[in-house]
Amino acid sequence: MVREELSNKESENIDLIFTKENGLYLGTDITRTPFKIIHNELGIKKCRFYDLRGSYATKILNSGVEIRDVADLLGHRNIETTENFYISSTEDSRKYASEVFDNISKSETIDKIIKYKIDIE
Repeated sequence: MVREELSNKESENIDLIFTKENGLYLGTDITRTPFKIIHNELGIKKCRFYDLRGSYATKILNSGVEIRDVADLLGHRNIETTENFYISSTEDSRKYASEVFDNISKSETIDKIIKYKIDIE
């Protein structure tokens, strides 16, 4: 279907994922249909098959994979695309960020100032 619309030169540059054994375009129904059945049986609402890319990107980034590598894995030329459209903040990641800031901002000097302020009040 796709190859019929392209010249031979252009079709050589396309790396299709969903293909038949002869290399022709198969379509995405091979993955979408089982996905719909599974998420309907589990009662998952408002979840598109494409949302799995964002979940994947967020999970591997939060596991320590560098943003450049995540962008490469998703096929993005610019990391801004990955950051703006695929990486989601989670409750755990926001909590961790707050904990990191709390640990950074703790120091003996600050603790003395806070203690001194409490003592004089």
